[in-house]
Amino acid sequence: MFDSKEEIIEEVKWNGEDYVTFSFKGGMGWAGAKRKDFWNPDSNWEEKIAKGSVLRLWTVRYSIVVVGFELRMGDGKWESVWCATNNFGTKAERKKSENAYVNFIKDEGKKIAKLIDEGKTLEEIDKLIDQGHTGNTYACALGIGISEAKDKEKAEVVRKEHNKKWGVEDNPYKPEHKGVVNPAVLTIKS
Repeated sequence: MFDSKEEIIEEVKWNGEDYVTFSFKGGMGWAGAKRKDFWNPDSNWEEKIAKGSVLRLWTVRYSIVVVGFELRMGDGKWESVWCATNNFGTKAERKKSENAYVNFIKDEGKKIAKLIDEGKTLEEIDKLIDQGHTGNTYACALGIGISEAKDKEKAEVVRKEHNKKWGVEDNPYKPEHKGVVNPAVLTIKS
């Protein structure tokens, strides 16, 4: 079984999203991790990992040996940085995916607004929109559709119908009941 080893960084070379090269005190080096594959790849690792930082290499996680490393933070706790099984998209690919997600929600919201203005019921709307929604994308798109519909009375009927379907009756004394229930969020009452 591999033992983890702590090393103090002497020098770091960042190569964009490609391989990061570490030189440690004592002459050892590391060049096996691509920057794009760091956990939380949009985190500012370039500021966190610098000369004098301590890395723990060949870490053990979740009862398996993983080739990877962690960074010792200022509070002494270890933060996972990278493991060999990571293969994340590049920043451009992540942004493209994020934009596609947001655009899908916005486009569906516009479609829902149009359907509300045409007088469609919630049941009809549910049949006419994309069937690939998750609870979260559905709630977000419905919220956009309700807010962008020109016919505010019909939009309010759809909102109340949706919320009732998900167990929330309209209550004028509870302002939190004015929004759109997100079916992806569970609330457990005792």
